[in-house]
Amino acid sequence: MEQVPSAGRLVQITVTEGYDLKGFKGDTPVTFIRAEFNQVVLGDSAKITVSPEGSAKYNFTSSFEFNPEGGITLDDLAHKPVFLTVTEVLPKEKKQKEEKTLILGQAVVDLLPLLEGQSSFQTTVPLHPVQGSPLETPRSSAKQCSLEVKLLVAEPLLTTAQISGGNLLKVTLEAAYSVPESFIPTGPGQNYMVGLQVPSLGEKDYPILFKNGTLNGNHSEAKACYERTISFVVDASEMHFIFLRLGLIYLEEKEYEKAKKTYMQACKRSPSCLTWLGLGIACYRLEELTEAEDALSEANALNNYNAEVWAYLALVCLKVGRQLEAEQAYKYMIKLKLKDEALLAEIHTLQETVGFGNPSF
Repeated sequence: MEQVPSAGRLVQITVTEGYDLKGFKGDTPVTFIRAEFNQVVLGDSAKITVSPEGSAKYNFTSSFEFNPEGGITLDDLAHKPVFLTVTEVLPKEKKQKEEKTLILGQAVVDLLPLLEGQSSFQTTVPLHPVQGSPLETPRSSAKQCSLEVKLLVAEPLLTTAQISGGNLLKVTLEAAYSVPESFIPTGPGQNYMVGLQVPSLGEKDYPILFKNGTLNGNHSEAKACYERTISFVVDASEMHFIFLRLGLIYLEEKEYEKAKKTYMQACKRSPSCLTWLGLGIACYRLEELTEAEDALSEANALNNYNAEVWAYLALVCLKVGRQLEAEQAYKYMIKLKLKDEALLAEIHTLQETVGFGNPSF
């Protein structure tokens, strides 16, 4: 890579606004932001009162000097983010001399775009609550609290030739598959750290760590990751689970045409009871009952101990008026102890509507 000019250049970080904020002492706390980079405090914002709607206009700018010959280098920009810590200033009590403060949360800003030729960019970064922070419980809007941030340098830090001749390795961790049940979020988001080894020739492997990721059950983010994976990967042996997860998300969001297409791809690549079941559910929700029954029959042939398969076969038979088969499927479903209470309630409602299907009538 050609040499970078030695003159120092100012990198400006501006936090314009915060969203969906609240504090220990109510929904309109007095807050300020501290910016840090490379273990150095860049500055503190003015103390701003959060609005009743949870927003705060900080318009706070801090900066540091990039100088490849000393101080902040390219390696620092590549490996170290800017930390933004939001702190609440508690109301003073009687005879209290010093202000008391409590940290609400922290956000990180990745500086890699500056090494990709950009001289300015704007981003919305999530504000991760510290343990015990009131931000762990979302406001009524149920949105994750966040900060709007702008970065600016007077001119790009690298030329086009430097970027094309560089050897920057960028690794993005987008999703984790088959995580332990203890990882699955049932309440507040959980923080985690992931590590991997990058091999190098003739030298010791270098570890890369992904810190403070959040398991938040966000379907929109997960769906986007799965969709990108399927669109990019043409021939992969481990795509089965990705198809299953994406199809399930489509079903839960009632995007049945997309679910049908996804499960059909899975059935062609690596058919299983679950891929045929997903296809059968999508077809049933689209009122394509013949296709649904064919898919569910394939699922049943691969595994006749799946209670959900029997449940949807019962629904199909109820819809088309086949009483004996509907009751038989229902019996197997009960014997295998269907756990989906909403699906069981749907079957009972349809049984009452058509007047058959439950042997206990």
